[in-house]
Amino acid sequence: MLRMSKFFGSLLMLSFIISLPSFAQDLKSAIKLTEREEFDAAHKMFDGLIAKEPNNGDNYYYNGECWIKQFLVDSMSVSLKEVTNAAMKNFNLGMEKDSLNPLNYVGAGRVYVLLRKTKEASVKFDKAKKHLPWKNFSKSKEVTVEKQALTFAKIAEALLKATDTTRTETKLLDLIDKAVERCATVPEVFLIKGDVYLTYNDGSNAIVAYIKANDLDPQSCKAMVKLGELNVRGRNYNDAIENYKSAIKIDSSFSPAYRGFAELYGLAGQWENAIKYYQKFLELSGKNTYAKFRYASFLFMAKKYDEALQVINEVLATDKSYILLYRLAGYSYYETGKYQDGLTAIETFMKETPPDKIIASDYTYWGDLLVKLKKDSLAIGKYQNAYGMDSTGCDLLTKIAKSYSKMKKYEKAAEEYQKEINKNCATLQDLFDMGRAEFNLKKWDKVDTIMGTILAKKPDFIAALNFRALANANIDTTSEKGLAKKYYEQLIALYMKDSTKYVKELSQAYDYMRYYYFKQYNITKKCEDAKNSILYCNKMLAYDPKDEKSLTIKKALLGRCPN
Repeated sequence: MLRMSKFFGSLLMLSFIISLPSFAQDLKSAIKLTEREEFDAAHKMFDGLIAKEPNNGDNYYYNGECWIKQFLVDSMSVSLKEVTNAAMKNFNLGMEKDSLNPLNYVGAGRVYVLLRKTKEASVKFDKAKKHLPWKNFSKSKEVTVEKQALTFAKIAEALLKATDTTRTETKLLDLIDKAVERCATVPEVFLIKGDVYLTYNDGSNAIVAYIKANDLDPQSCKAMVKLGELNVRGRNYNDAIENYKSAIKIDSSFSPAYRGFAELYGLAGQWENAIKYYQKFLELSGKNTYAKFRYASFLFMAKKYDEALQVINEVLATDKSYILLYRLAGYSYYETGKYQDGLTAIETFMKETPPDKIIASDYTYWGDLLVKLKKDSLAIGKYQNAYGMDSTGCDLLTKIAKSYSKMKKYEKAAEEYQKEINKNCATLQDLFDMGRAEFNLKKWDKVDTIMGTILAKKPDFIAALNFRALANANIDTTSEKGLAKKYYEQLIALYMKDSTKYVKELSQAYDYMRYYYFKQYNITKKCEDAKNSILYCNKMLAYDPKDEKSLTIKKALLGRCPN
């Protein structure tokens, strides 16, 4: 994809001629920590910079941006309210201490975009632009051309999260064009340009923009990682591997590259490699709480639940404020069969977490844990909550129905299964379980219909055939019509394929057949019916020579017809 020899060969030369925003070295270090997703360490460094230079608006802006990036990297780790409050506090201070700096107005606008406050966002963006020179902008003393370019690009970046008509591809690219007009050598501008194209599914132009960013700053890994992520998205996995390798060659401590490797191997199901790279990501990200949470989440996805719990409990031993860990603990305890521990963890999470961070699976796992602890009546409410948040599938309806059945509330169970039928997503097992519920309600005709539907799709579904036979036997209680006869004959043929496994079931089938033919003989007096009844009596006696019913029926029929 890239000519790497040329790429590295031009490294030294470009390092001298590249134009970058003018940041103090300490500020660059703090921004680098943000890029490496070492958010805890980044915030500490920003706090130190603010204490040292309280009138430098850049310190406030990039600290606020650090909060927003933490949210965007994994919105499950911190709440929107927490992030926007912290970010806006920084931006407001930045506007107060350094009123001519346009970036904090952009930051405030970005917060309003996340809060879906379109008008307020537009006001802030307009104020940011008003702090830029309109003529001879290259000679501005207050705002460098690099910062002018960033201002337009950062507005475009903020609008990427807008959901209304304020975000159009044309508008965003127009902002990028204005940025390039102010300064064409700021790598961040082209990274954002690539993100704009990617948002509108234009991968080709996104690649061009990311490569341009890399040409401008070959010592930065950000574009390489973005190229890797783009290739993963396009399922160009080999190219993605090369991108991540290139990023690591440039900066072996750039943790997102290792996370990219880990998630790529995770997609391939190569969990050992995936975990190896995630461990490296954890090491490089400073082993902060956020990174440990991500690592534990990855172990959970890899189905290494015990290892996930080890990491979770390590964090909770020293920091119980990271509430999302209780969710992951609840999930993991369930998967390892420690249901009471899981219930305690999930209840702690649900009690402490902000409502906007609760997802359907939280209620689902809560319900699953309650079921395992034989608290089905409580579980139903949790499943209903989950279904209220995600009604796309049938699995929650199945769980509700099963709990109702365990509580012997068969009418309720049947209602849930009917909802699945109405949604056209009921499995054969769901239909069977519905039939069993109707059987317990003694609705024989419904049982017959349901089991018939199943058998039309799977004729050898023995349990369904058995219930259909039983339903028809209950409809025809005297066996005079023989409604169940053909189903028991089919069952006997299936049972005989493994007669040692189905001894009990064969006896039940023989019992019906001997009685049916005995009843027919009493009506028709046909010797053929008597012989058939004796035949099935003998089959029963082969299993139990002392079976009284068989002996009685056989005695009554012997001698009435010639051999």
